Amino acid sequence: MRLLIRNGRVVHPVTGAVLLQDLLAEDGKIALMERGIDLEADETIEASGLVVSPGLVDMHVHLRDPGLTYK
Repeated sequence: MRLLIRNGRVVHPVTGAVLLQDLLAEDGKIALMERGIDLEADETIEASGLVVSPGLVDMHVHLRDPGLTYK
């Protein structure tokens, strides 16, 4: 499956730079990140005004280790 996300503010997964560009994902993996991708895709998302990031993680976590693991 090919997913094309157009015109989003893409957060680069390595450098952390924020660039206005398109992102093409193939089979769940980033295949291409550049401005003006003109390829066929199974699904296209218009992301103008939105932030596209490789993943956000909720940093609020309670591991309760050692002890209190029953919680």
